Amino acid sequence: MFIAFFALTFSSCGSDRWEIDPTKVELEKEFSCRNFIGELELIDENDSVALAKVRNKYGSFWDDYSEDILRIGNSNESTTISELRRFLAHPDTRATFEAIDTTSGNEAYLKSVELILEDGFKRFHALMPFEPVPEIIWMNSAFNYAIYPREEYLAVGLEWFMGPDHPIVGLLPPERFPRYQQLRMHPDLMAADAFKGWMLVNFASRGYSGERCIDDILYWGKIIWLVDKCLPKSHEHVLMDWTPEDLVWAKANESAIWIELQPSKVIFETNRTIYNRWLSDGPFTKAGSIPQESPDRLGIWMGWQIVEDYMNKNTDVTVEDLFNERDHLPFLKSYRPER
Repeated sequence: MFIAFFALTFSSCGSDRWEIDPTKVELEKEFSCRNFIGELELIDENDSVALAKVRNKYGSFWDDYSEDILRIGNSNESTTISELRRFLAHPDTRATFEAIDTTSGNEAYLKSVELILEDGFKRFHALMPFEPVPEIIWMNSAFNYAIYPREEYLAVGLEWFMGPDHPIVGLLPPERFPRYQQLRMHPDLMAADAFKGWMLVNFASRGYSGERCIDDILYWGKIIWLVDKCLPKSHEHVLMDWTPEDLVWAKANESAIWIELQPSKVIFETNRTIYNRWLSDGPFTKAGSIPQESPDRLGIWMGWQIVEDYMNKNTDVTVEDLFNERDHLPFLKSYRPER
């Protein structure tokens, strides 16, 4: 039985085990954030010279930006710089740049996000010292990629975080950008979304098979759990891209959600089209008898709760151990939601 929304308050129980003072953590190299948008405004008038400069300064990011993000041409060809100029001169691009400057790309706001990410990656380095720490690159992706993560860099499309009510966001085609997605284009989600996006890619080779529903649920659960430890000041609903009311609903209905998810034909489902209903973005979770007042991606949230429960009950397990554990049984055998 699902519980309708009503006012509830929940207190979060912190654990000293995971509290890390980022001011006492030293990274192997200085944390770096670069604004590619600012660089674009300074490109040389000579295409060949401009290409040499951008390739020398941005390397593999330029390859990805020209060939995959904007898809304007081969990164080694000077004609691609000409295409970049056309992109920069387009009225829609100019309007987006101006909007970025006053919203998500505002200098003071970007600095605050940089500090959040730097502290987050310092905590990450303390927990997993052998993992890489990426460079942050701010970009305009022409609404193609909100987050573009590689091992060596983490590119963030600032236009995706201008605010859900910005006039430019309102002009986006609803078939590509439904309203529930537009509502998540909030500057306050940028740091957590960027961190989460990089983690998902960086850990894809660490015990993730994606063969069954439980595999995806636990993988997502591990990622959100780790992001929570690295960004401890981020609210739970922010880590899920939810509203506070969405989180209250999920917590009030945790037992009922688990009853829906628990049957073996559901949790061990191998048809991705079917089990993605628990994981996909949408106006609500379209799975089983989950009602429409639910938030979306309840499978991800349940994975987080299962991992949190597991780590609280197994205090000898390290973060490395967590990501190296490929068996689902240790996670499921003791999980008993109270609500």
